[in-house]
Amino acid sequence: MTNESKTGVVYLTNIPAPYREKMHEILSASTQIKYTVFYCSELEPNRQWKFDKGNYQMVYLSNTADKMIHNNVSVIKFLNQHNPDVVISTGFNPTMLYGFLWCMIKGKKFIPFTDGTYNSEKSLSAVHKLVRRIVFKFSASFIGASAGSSKLYESYEIPKKKVFTSCLCIENGDFNSNTEQKKYDLMFSGQLIERKMPMFFAEVARQVKEKMGKCTVLILGDGPLRNNLISLLIKYGVDYDYAGFVQPKRLPWYYAQSKIFLFPTLNDPWGIVANEACASGLPVITCENAGVANDLILHDVNGYVLPLDTDTWVKHICDLLQTPSKLKKFSINAAEKVQHYNHQLSAEGILASVNFAIAGN
Repeated sequence: MTNESKTGVVYLTNIPAPYREKMHEILSASTQIKYTVFYCSELEPNRQWKFDKGNYQMVYLSNTADKMIHNNVSVIKFLNQHNPDVVISTGFNPTMLYGFLWCMIKGKKFIPFTDGTYNSEKSLSAVHKLVRRIVFKFSASFIGASAGSSKLYESYEIPKKKVFTSCLCIENGDFNSNTEQKKYDLMFSGQLIERKMPMFFAEVARQVKEKMGKCTVLILGDGPLRNNLISLLIKYGVDYDYAGFVQPKRLPWYYAQSKIFLFPTLNDPWGIVANEACASGLPVITCENAGVANDLILHDVNGYVLPLDTDTWVKHICDLLQTPSKLKKFSINAAEKVQHYNHQLSAEGILASVNFAIAGN
């Protein structure tokens, strides 16, 4: 099939992300579509990623962004040049709404893609919800990253037949789930900001140390709460190693040295760190505020989904650490479960949504 006869698809998103590159390559190699990724910017202020970009067609609407809300009027020019049949948009910032309006004017198909969940978006303002209702009314199909995303679409009365899943995933094979030597009891990885609850992690570590006599922890990430977190761990006498922000290629080495991954959060639409932990054979303890809860992470199977109560977390952690057979079982389950979250299935979900949109069902 020639490029001219293929369905033209533009995937409009914020910036490149290491966990999406492989999926873009798979879609770029598809015999059904001509695939191009439009990036609002190459970098955002809160990201320090350094990684090799994939082999696919990409367009940068700007080089750097000084804020998270993108406003690239130039997207209209590039859409006119590429003239796609379908635009997939991963958000509702001005740039992406321009893409929506372009589709409406040109009679093209528009597909919203969200990694948001019913829980993560239930506190949105009336204006934000109204914008979504308008966009959804004129969308040809819908893509969500999780079961929580499907529930979100359901809340807007979107028919289930129009909703497709494209999971967030990593290169599972890059992580080693068979390492026997585990230096750290607990691990935390994420931005050191209030939403990620690093102080909750420190308090849990303190209580685990009190109950078990010791607790060694590993911290990955950076942010404004870094010094506060380290000071608290020192005050509590918790043995810790702080690696700072770690680039993607080095992550497997750190995960391989840990026993249990803690993922507390006030709000995370998904939580790709849970994929990394599972691929490394780490049970994950999280809460209902994370999109991975009751999706990738199943309670009492490959981790726990618990209320944000330190006593409850400490009880379950100590039980795992003191029961090697259960820890090993959870570890095996984690590594097996995450295999169902992969780039091929992610790409297939997007392709299915495009085919549905073009068919005009």
